[in-house]
Amino acid sequence: MNVLHAIYTRRSVRAFTREPVDDSDIGDLIDAAIQAPNAVNAQSWGFTVVTAPTVLKRIAAEAKALAQTRLQGAPESPALMQHLARPDFDVLYGAPALVVIWTTGAEDMASHDCCLAAENLMLAAHAKGMGTCWIGLVEPWLRGADAQAVLDLPPGARPVAPIILGYPAAEPAPPGRRPAQVRWVR
Repeated sequence: MNVLHAIYTRRSVRAFTREPVDDSDIGDLIDAAIQAPNAVNAQSWGFTVVTAPTVLKRIAAEAKALAQTRLQGAPESPALMQHLARPDFDVLYGAPALVVIWTTGAEDMASHDCCLAAENLMLAAHAKGMGTCWIGLVEPWLRGADAQAVLDLPPGARPVAPIILGYPAAEPAPPGRRPAQVRWVR
């Protein structure tokens, strides 16, 4: 698969088979991730891979509860609150793996570098027939002390990108795209 094909056909996947992802395949994805450009070649990213079903369930439950608390009464989120209120809703969508990309760098560029690594990881996963989705609902939980302990993060680590990973149960339909706003300065 060439890179343009991967870019144009990669989709966020929210339905996975139960097939586990092989550790060596995850290693390949992380190797692709660290090929990303990064400020002054600092490479201040790290990766925590969670495949233990009990830990994935704990993260999903605690992140969901925190999201419900944080979004309560927010006028822009009634549909999301209805979604979160469903007992069967799993914020990790039953994915067999979660890759958390984190940084120990203090500056904003370190977070940007993690985002670049995340995109590489997601495109590489797609090229290998896997699906991914960045789960924003997990981010507030990741900033808490429980996450530091559960994920065994090093001191000072700042989680940036929670990416679920697995084999798609179905191919998601492509979302519509608005034309880009482009302004040329010549």
